[in-house]
Amino acid sequence: MSKTLTIFLSTTPYSSENSSTAICLAEAALAKGYTVNLFASGDGVHNFTLGQKARGAPEPVTRFSALIEKGLHVELCGTCLTFRGIAPENLVPGAPPSTMKGLFALMKASDVFVSLGL
Repeated sequence: MSKTLTIFLSTTPYSSENSSTAICLAEAALAKGYTVNLFASGDGVHNFTLGQKARGAPEPVTRFSALIEKGLHVELCGTCLTFRGIAPENLVPGAPPSTMKGLFALMKASDVFVSLGL
């Protein structure tokens, strides 16, 4: 039975190293056979918004998309998306809106929970 890691991400893609840390943790855990979940809340939902083009910085959208294809399970706070005016069609495929109930279910099923944010 594989272990489960859940990452809670609540910061924007370019305000700190949190997005990069989440990506690296998810890559390493998936490579070791872990089940990996990521729940983005607050400004963390911007990591999954299509159309961002920051110069000279890694693109979390591209990297998270590749990880979703490798098995990363992603859920985004639906209320946070609404507050920020982000429509579902502007999100990375495979990163659906969720709820705090969804977050609780992920936490409950996890062996390890990591929170990256403020």
